[in-house]
Amino acid sequence: MKQLEQFFRLSQRGTTLSRELRGGCTTFCSMAYLLLVVPGLLSGAGMDFAEVMTATCLITAGGSIVSGLAANLPFALAPGLGFTTLFTHTLCQRYGCTWQQALALVLLSGALFMALALSPLRGRLNDALPIPFKFALSAGVGLFLTLSGLINAGLITADNNLVDMGTLAAPEPLLALMGIFVTAVLVMKKVPGALMLGMAVTVVLGLPLGVTVLPQTLMAPPELSLTALKPDFTGLLALGPIPLVSALLSLLVSQHFDALGTLLGVAGDAKLTDTTGDLTGQREAMLCCGAATCAGALLGVSNVTAMAESATGIREGARTGLSAVITGLLFLCVLPFTPLAGVVTGAALAAPLVMVGMSMMSGITQITWKHVEISLPSFLMIVGMPFTFSITTGVMLGVVSYVVVMVCRKRAHLIDPALYLLAVVFVLDAVLGALP
Repeated sequence: MKQLEQFFRLSQRGTTLSRELRGGCTTFCSMAYLLLVVPGLLSGAGMDFAEVMTATCLITAGGSIVSGLAANLPFALAPGLGFTTLFTHTLCQRYGCTWQQALALVLLSGALFMALALSPLRGRLNDALPIPFKFALSAGVGLFLTLSGLINAGLITADNNLVDMGTLAAPEPLLALMGIFVTAVLVMKKVPGALMLGMAVTVVLGLPLGVTVLPQTLMAPPELSLTALKPDFTGLLALGPIPLVSALLSLLVSQHFDALGTLLGVAGDAKLTDTTGDLTGQREAMLCCGAATCAGALLGVSNVTAMAESATGIREGARTGLSAVITGLLFLCVLPFTPLAGVVTGAALAAPLVMVGMSMMSGITQITWKHVEISLPSFLMIVGMPFTFSITTGVMLGVVSYVVVMVCRKRAHLIDPALYLLAVVFVLDAVLGALP
């Protein structure tokens, strides 16, 4: 106990062992759905479902544990759904890569991301962001989490790029709404572990409604032979220079700003950042993301990032890397019991994601809304994340619009040169991505 206190600096961060345990368990419950969704998406690229599930479990466990120990931050790492979708639909289906070639691209992007995390450019890009943008990041990630939870529960539908209200006649949306109300009451009553308890209640209520389905078998032997050590570099050159550069740039930019947005956005809401919005341990956390991405490519999964769902554990009081270690250990423990992951449905996840998203909106009061050069980029950053379902796109809209507005107002000399570089990279990535 004393060793844990000293290593993770629990009292210095204003937390306790019980809070970290509660936070780690809550984050694990919020991320359990990845064990089904990530393999489901990657199987569309021709990969084996069971083996990708094993790889997802191992990488999430290893990445979270190493990041918790190295960065001492309460962020779990896992293959991001945005990257998983990009892997299947862009790299494999649009560019025509085999999944082995796509894994090689992921490995290269992970190595480049590690180099960026170690370079002075990472800190320069972070410092170049105006402080109001860091509050906007928090609010944008909060809306992103909320929309994700509502869509997964069926309370909101998103078909053919149109967002609409789901039907409460269906059991899952109705259960999700009940779970939100139950969790809200628990939070108002200040019940310890309110989010995790709310999820548990929702899972139980889902049994008579037929939403929660118990698995036919509790155990499944881990498999990992067909997808491991399969990156194929020989076929990459056949793609041509422009598709190759475009794919690598898209992966690198997306991973950097997805991780940056999650780390700064969630940490800012939890008061883990300093007065300038900087986060101690950010460099180590991003370095772990890069290392986990390289390891994940060798095992058979897409890019690894800091998960926004970590905010649910932070909402429960987690403030150190101990909660991330606990989350990782739980993923290791669940490896033989992966069929149980299906018990945590979208309806059960809606309540914690909505409650966390609500709390992350508080930072918008720190944005100077009367100054257009700040308010417009901040607004576009906030709404861009949920409306495009991409943290990276939200950051791009904010940065590019900031540069344009400042130039138009003849204040170009006040912009950090790193932001000019960043805007150019975003525009280049968009242009390359639009090429046939």
